[in-house]
Amino acid sequence: MSMKAGPKAGPKGIQVAKAFAAVWEKLFLSPVHLDSALSKQEKNMKSILARSVPSILQRPVSQAEALGIGVPEGEPWSLSPEQASKWRPAVLMAERIYEGMANRPVDASPVREDFPPWMVEEWELHWGPDTSLHLIEALGREAPLSLRAARSVGSKELLRILTEGSRLPVAAAESDFAPLGVRLAGYAPVLGTEAYEKGLFEIQDEGSQVMALFALWPEKFAPLLRSVPGPVDLSHFKRVSAKLPDDPPALTVVDACAGAGGKSLALADALRGKGRIFSYDISERKLQALRRRATHAGYNNIQAVALEEGKEAETLRKFRRTAQVVLVDAPCTGWGVLRRNPDIKWRQSPAALERLPQVQARLLSTYSDLVAPGGRLVFGVCTFRPAETSKIVDDFVAAHPDFTPRQGGYLGPGPCDGFFMQVFERAPKGEKK
Repeated sequence: MSMKAGPKAGPKGIQVAKAFAAVWEKLFLSPVHLDSALSKQEKNMKSILARSVPSILQRPVSQAEALGIGVPEGEPWSLSPEQASKWRPAVLMAERIYEGMANRPVDASPVREDFPPWMVEEWELHWGPDTSLHLIEALGREAPLSLRAARSVGSKELLRILTEGSRLPVAAAESDFAPLGVRLAGYAPVLGTEAYEKGLFEIQDEGSQVMALFALWPEKFAPLLRSVPGPVDLSHFKRVSAKLPDDPPALTVVDACAGAGGKSLALADALRGKGRIFSYDISERKLQALRRRATHAGYNNIQAVALEEGKEAETLRKFRRTAQVVLVDAPCTGWGVLRRNPDIKWRQSPAALERLPQVQARLLSTYSDLVAPGGRLVFGVCTFRPAETSKIVDDFVAAHPDFTPRQGGYLGPGPCDGFFMQVFERAPKGEKK
């Protein structure tokens, strides 16, 4: 399975083929993720590879067929990581995508074979064939680029600023369900704009924006949630009714598993800088990124704290029952974000999924201890797998009788990423459930 460029490739084509081969092999033979692998490329090469690598990972079979490349039956899902790292159809697709960049892009409709058989079988088992077909279609397409406008500017004004004089190369519109969201039809170099330099927006999926707002005002955003994963349901939701309070309360909010802080920033902005946001994570590197982003956006009410995995309770003990809102956006399979991280489905196996529910249950139990009497615990994951969603809820309620489940359900995938979120309320002081 040679990864060499085709015989007609010029010097540039050979360079692209070598770069593609290096990135492709690294994805399968090391723990590096797609974004990290691409970020290490030179700028011009990164832009070329960003057109081919994600789409091949996302639609390996349907795109090969659209490009006239044959894929042996059962591949690539029957291959070991070592074999997948040298999968010949991948380099052939990369070559043809590069050759055709100046022409009309290939429109390959996602098919079942673009996903591991065991993954689709689980979708069908839990959600049925119709929902599974939607998941294949939604998660096999390129994700739009979504922005969260700062409250100080708002989505309507941000859209005007970005589109004034036709500055954007793609269509853009306000989100129809995220109050501060702006949705772009595709990639645009928005981070180089004056609006970004002024801190007028952050890049954030609309569903992720909603999760942060749901944690603060579940009654406003619960009408968006469904009992099954699928397109956002607007039948019981009016964007105008989700207007955020002009004078929000000064809350103490915990963002557990904060990562690089997208939701921490959204929480701080939604509260107009009032109250305090405590952002916890086990990655100091991600928290450093959060601190930089908070400074750039002008938020001074975020405190980022690194914890040691498995020993979170030792650091958190002194903050028992002090937070009005605790958001646990837990590590998960990431099935709801497969369109943004298509390498996930190449790395996972059924056996590797058993550990995640245990981690989620432990984190939810640990951070629940921070919720003040009468306060709110919010559990969230970017997946729709029942073992990581409804079962976690049932098990938590059974083990914590002082918490009552309230609003909850699935959001997306389509047009946003796919999420599950659930509110629990702790009984007020002196009151038993």
